Amino acid sequence: MLRAVLFDVGNTLHHVDHAWIAACIARHGHPTTAHEVMVAEYRAKAAVDTMFRAAAAGTDSTRQVAYMEVVLDALGVPKALHTPIAEALREENDRVSLWRVQHDDTPAVLSALRARGLTLAVVSNADGRVAAALARSGIAEHFATIVDSHVVGVEKPDARIFQFALDACRVTPDEALYVGDIYEIDIRGARNAGIAPVLMDPLGIYPGDIDCPRITRLAEILGLVATED
Repeated sequence: MLRAVLFDVGNTLHHVDHAWIAACIARHGHPTTAHEVMVAEYRAKAAVDTMFRAAAAGTDSTRQVAYMEVVLDALGVPKALHTPIAEALREENDRVSLWRVQHDDTPAVLSALRARGLTLAVVSNADGRVAAALARSGIAEHFATIVDSHVVGVEKPDARIFQFALDACRVTPDEALYVGDIYEIDIRGARNAGIAPVLMDPLGIYPGDIDCPRITRLAEILGLVATED
């Protein structure tokens, strides 16, 4: 019986500010759109998956640099512009995380899950700012625990980071569901911990064979949870 739903944060609860990134790139002389940035992110996710499969993933902080580099390549940004754009993105991310857009229906979805008697938690590869970010957006109160890899010292896909959340929710792995957006980090990580995974795939174009349920918006999790009741 399902008793808990665990969530990633980046591109699951809080999404990349594609509009800000597009505007930043345009200011540096390469016009693009928020939608084009969103599509380019898929290539970056595929690159992360490839790094993990090759056992060359690095850490979350180093992957962010490579992630944005792939996004710029996918957008056709000239190499001469990569360094100044990357620096502008880094400075903005240091100021306020670029993963900062919360969909309007997110609080209602979390409330609906709790109304069904489910315990909610967060498991995020992050830089120590996740709890504060969720508090600012008004949803921290929904979670029994917020597990930030920077704080606990272990990152997904290591099963140990999920165990922190399972213990706080007082559930076993087979009583939990995990929602995240990168296959080798989130889906593989959840399975390493014995938790059933769900892939957040906003455009429905995640590359490769996806062998788990996928959703395009957080609200769709309500339909999956209903099948478990």
